[in-house]
Amino acid sequence: MTKPGKGWAPPGCTLLKTHHAMTTHNHTIPDRSPPGSTRTAPSAVHKDGGVKCATGAPSKIRGRDNITIGTWNTRTLRAAGKLQELTHEIDRYRWNILGLCEMRWKNFGETTTEEGHKVFFSGKEDRHEHGVGFLVHKDIVNTVMGCRPASSRLITIRLRAVPFNITIVQAYAPTSNYDDNKIEEFYFQLQNVIDQTPKKDIFVVQVDWNAKVGRDACGNWQGICGPFCNGDTNERGLRLLEFATFNNLMLANTFGHHKDNISIVKEWKCERFIHSFECFPT
Repeated sequence: MTKPGKGWAPPGCTLLKTHHAMTTHNHTIPDRSPPGSTRTAPSAVHKDGGVKCATGAPSKIRGRDNITIGTWNTRTLRAAGKLQELTHEIDRYRWNILGLCEMRWKNFGETTTEEGHKVFFSGKEDRHEHGVGFLVHKDIVNTVMGCRPASSRLITIRLRAVPFNITIVQAYAPTSNYDDNKIEEFYFQLQNVIDQTPKKDIFVVQVDWNAKVGRDACGNWQGICGPFCNGDTNERGLRLLEFATFNNLMLANTFGHHKDNISIVKEWKCERFIHSFECFPT
């Protein structure tokens, strides 16, 4: 995470330069610490909205490169050592870029781990609630063209690639505790982000939808929903299917068989799709 002024960086991290001014509060990055440690998540405020990383080789993803994209509901990254556990997992599962839900870090910003991976995050200003972000592997960190936070539930990142750039949206939908107005507000904001995405980009939407799409939807939503679903579709699952149809998107993880409670990360061959996960083993 960058900070105005010179010579400051959280323990275990490298101070980077960004193209947008940012103010920080007196918090440090989660680190592996002894019991009783008071370390908490970083807190930063973007004044311009959106960040860019330093340039360097390799600076673009090529068609022959195998890029693995995934998403994970972390439940929280506030506790000491959680970020280090996550960086271990990104190597274990061989992810190149990992979308994150429920980070529960405040404000907007970016930080670099001691391994060289970069974390972009977007949260609430006043509470450790919701929170989304990306963990980008050090091997492709220089392909990041920009990362733009929209809210504590929505963030986008754009990667330089050939023949087409890649835009990834990471979002966290309201749970069943929220009324329909909050759901519609979320979809309205998500639609605005999609409308602003360059049409030629390879487009990925990764969301913890808090919705249920069942096998009963497969016949009526062919091309949008595949056969690998669970149970019956609920009302918010129908709202998701309508959204996907309107934007010519497909629910990617319903087209491949996967084990219980695990969603498989795939190599993508299409240009527009939705990638939805429930959880990964811990």
